Amino acid sequence: MIKVKQIIPSDSVAVSSGVTLGGQAAEVVAWPLNPDGDPLTLVASIDCSKIKGDTKKSSMPSEGVLYVFSTYSKSDYFLENITYSGDPSELNSILSGYTLVVLGGGGVFKTSPVDSIPEMATELKDKQIEDNDFPVFSMISDLAPHGMIVPEVLILDYDFICQLYSADFSEPFKDIFYLSDAVGYLFLKKDGSGEGLFFVQTG
Repeated sequence: MIKVKQIIPSDSVAVSSGVTLGGQAAEVVAWPLNPDGDPLTLVASIDCSKIKGDTKKSSMPSEGVLYVFSTYSKSDYFLENITYSGDPSELNSILSGYTLVVLGGGGVFKTSPVDSIPEMATELKDKQIEDNDFPVFSMISDLAPHGMIVPEVLILDYDFICQLYSADFSEPFKDIFYLSDAVGYLFLKKDGSGEGLFFVQTG
C-alpha cells in the first residue's frame, strides 16, 4: 500500500493547496518557446513552500514557484515531442525545450502569448493505492507509480515528485498531453536546485 496526495481540481478560489493547474502568467525572464519557435503552454504552478511538507524529497526547494510548461497544439501532432520512456532521442527532445520546468522567484510576471488553460485551484486529499494499481489521477507521491517506465538515467540524479492526469484539466484542454488519458510526470534534481524534467507517457 502506498500513501499519496491526490490532486483534485476545485472550483473554490479559497482553496490553496500549492498546486494550480493552468494559468496565463508565470515568473519568467521571457515566455519560453519550443525548438520550433512555438510558445509553450503553462501546465501547472507549484508553490514549493506549501508542497514541501507533502513530500519527503529534499529535491523540492524550500521557496519559489515551479512552473511546468509543455508543447501543445489544437491541430498539430505533438505527442512524440513530449514523450519519454527511456530512449535517448526522446530525452534529447525533452531537454531541447519541448517541455520546461522553471523555478521562479522575485522576478516579473509574463503573460502567455497563446490561449491558456483556464486556471484552476486544487485541493490535496490523502489516498492509499495498492502497490500494483495504475493510478489514473493527478497526485504527489514519494514513489514513482506502478505502470510508469522510470528510465535508469533519471534514478541517479532525479526524484519523482508528482504526476498530472490530462483529463483533470479544464475544457477544452483535456487533451493537454495530446490524449485525454495521458499522464505527465515531474522529476526534480536531487540537489534541490529546482531544475527539473517534465515528460509524458501513455498507456
